[in-house]
Amino acid sequence: MKTHVLPDWLRRLLMRSVAHRYYSPVVTAIAFASTITFSFPFVAVLIPAVLLSPRRWRTLGLFCGLASGLGAAVLVEIFQYLGAEFVVARYPELMQMQAWQTTSDWLQDWGLLAMLIIAGSPMPQTPALLFCALAGVSTPGILVAVAIGKTVKYLCLAWATAHYPARFIRYN
Repeated sequence: MKTHVLPDWLRRLLMRSVAHRYYSPVVTAIAFASTITFSFPFVAVLIPAVLLSPRRWRTLGLFCGLASGLGAAVLVEIFQYLGAEFVVARYPELMQMQAWQTTSDWLQDWGLLAMLIIAGSPMPQTPALLFCALAGVSTPGILVAVAIGKTVKYLCLAWATAHYPARFIRYN
């Protein structure tokens, strides 16, 4: 099983903030940052965050889902600002990826419903966001679709982690 290990600085941040009331906003800010930078899958943070504080699973799932939706909307605005030429010039291999082809087919056929499904699934959402930005899909629509998809996904995962922690202990 492929696992994602938290960097030490992130692990220390979670450990230091878990006893405080600002723990949920800290984890929410990490969700927002990971969505904008698409540097690591946020699930690798959500599971340890819920394991550290199982009673906060609802708050963490809800706030992190909303933060991911907001982060996706900001990322789409950034992609739209940079323009298609800049993105294609920097990431030419992106257009050849299978995820790009699947995402573009789904988005053309289903629109924002496909974005909601992609956000709630394990599929990478960054190619979908890039495609939406280049296609001129409305940013508020993306915000709502990703927020709903990620919130459902994170609430389910947080609930499972809080109620069946033994299954997730090996994850991190």
